Amino acid sequence: MSLAQLPSSDPNRPRRSVSRRAVLGGIAGLAALGGVAACATPETLMPEDAANIGGDDQLPIETAPPEIPSDPPLIKGSFISPKMAGRETRWAVTRPSGVTGELPVVIVAHALNTNERSIFGKSLNIQGVVQQYVEAGNAPFAVASVDVGRNYFHLRADGTDGAAMIVDEFMPMLENNAELNLRTDRIGLYGWSMGGYGALRLGALIGAPRVAAIAASSPAMWADPMNFPPRAFDSYEDYQANSLFGQQHAFAKIPVMISVGMADQFYTYGRKWAADLHPPAAFSTSPGGHTNRFWRSVLPDQVEFLGRNLALAAR
Repeated sequence: MSLAQLPSSDPNRPRRSVSRRAVLGGIAGLAALGGVAACATPETLMPEDAANIGGDDQLPIETAPPEIPSDPPLIKGSFISPKMAGRETRWAVTRPSGVTGELPVVIVAHALNTNERSIFGKSLNIQGVVQQYVEAGNAPFAVASVDVGRNYFHLRADGTDGAAMIVDEFMPMLENNAELNLRTDRIGLYGWSMGGYGALRLGALIGAPRVAAIAASSPAMWADPMNFPPRAFDSYEDYQANSLFGQQHAFAKIPVMISVGMADQFYTYGRKWAADLHPPAAFSTSPGGHTNRFWRSVLPDQVEFLGRNLALAAR
């Protein structure tokens, strides 16, 4: 299976209609047996029928910028991105207060219906967690995020490609911006929900040793090629080209930490995917769902994981 984009699906492919109730019934039965949602009905579910079935990654749409603590300060900017169809693309960066000199960076992939500032808002406040980590005597690092909209971090039918934008445009901008004073020869990756998948896909694309570590919260992944929402993949072929199932070998030399709540709709998919990682991921779970409350609760451990591996990579 390739991570490259494949041609669009055949428009003449015959479709069979499957009711949402029948599909959900089949999924529930398999879940009771400890399986993952592979449809057991006699009819085949086509990708066009798969909308809103399976794990739900839809978060409330942020209609206003989140309230962001002022310390450490947020550095903001934008650039015109050819990889995002020429649109103005916003970014945000924080450096720990009281730290000077060149720093390594953790690049954040954001969730669906959020943006480049969401990780810095009061509900998650990654910069505050990093500040506490640094003040405890640990090696400092910066945090950078960029807005991909609803792109899902791969080439889409509309011509946008969030992953390519990050690799080909955002990372070079971080490296060359003298005000930011960052290095990107060794990076960490973090993401949650859609961005959890995004961080993992970026890790597979960039690879070791440049990727020092990946921490993903509730990565939005679907194990069944007949069971995914069109907002994530444009077609069956698009799923086959960009799903991370079957790509676990790409993480053999990258430390990975996956955190997902026991009540999260992506728990089963995430656990199934992580089971095929060699060496195994640091897979953590605790009570919680697909919520900011859970993601904030595990963030200190994820920051420690990322910081420790960035420091090891710098030696």
